[in-house]
Amino acid sequence: MADNPPAAYDEVADAYSRALDPDGAGLVDPVLTDLIGDVAGMDVLSLACGQGQDARLLARLGARVTGVDFSEEMLRYARRHEADQPRGISYVHGDAQDLEAFEDGSLDGVVCHMALMDIPGLAPTIASVARVLRKGGWFVFSIVHPCYGGHVAILADYLLDHRYEKRVPPDWLPAYAYHRPLGSYVDVLTRVGLRIERVVEAHHPASNPDGVPGLLYARVAKG
Repeated sequence: MADNPPAAYDEVADAYSRALDPDGAGLVDPVLTDLIGDVAGMDVLSLACGQGQDARLLARLGARVTGVDFSEEMLRYARRHEADQPRGISYVHGDAQDLEAFEDGSLDGVVCHMALMDIPGLAPTIASVARVLRKGGWFVFSIVHPCYGGHVAILADYLLDHRYEKRVPPDWLPAYAYHRPLGSYVDVLTRVGLRIERVVEAHHPASNPDGVPGLLYARVAKG
């Protein structure tokens, strides 16, 4: 999931799993679920799946799900949940930046929930997503809002594509992530033939009491 160092999520896997979805019930996110839509019978990849929260959401929606992640420790938790409550999810250790375990045009959809900020190479990751999608396939992702996520120290930082240190990260997240301006996401997506269909800016009062949107969601499609 990241190169800061590559084992960054290995180091926080225990705390992460205790903090998020410890019982393995799966992700509850109405915005993400709405963007994903009807996926019954589809082949869908959970990209940078971590301990499998969104993979279990996809399985609950009726998809045939594979999860891929760079962290073996996070996958250990994902596989444990699958063993405890089988949902037919397969988990693969791999790098989102090449997705070498997946054939060209082999998937109907890809979901990446709150993880693109942890992957150092945005362009190769998006190119890999486009490669593995079938024609007409879709990609749904959520990220910390590039403009309002609270990690840009001063206005001049916004246009810089850079790794940043989180101001006060919880102990269940690595200390570093990657900021890209919104235009970089649009440019990278469109350059590989992914058409933006929907964008949702979400405000969560608990994390952003000032009223600005802290998260950005998008759905794009392969022409």
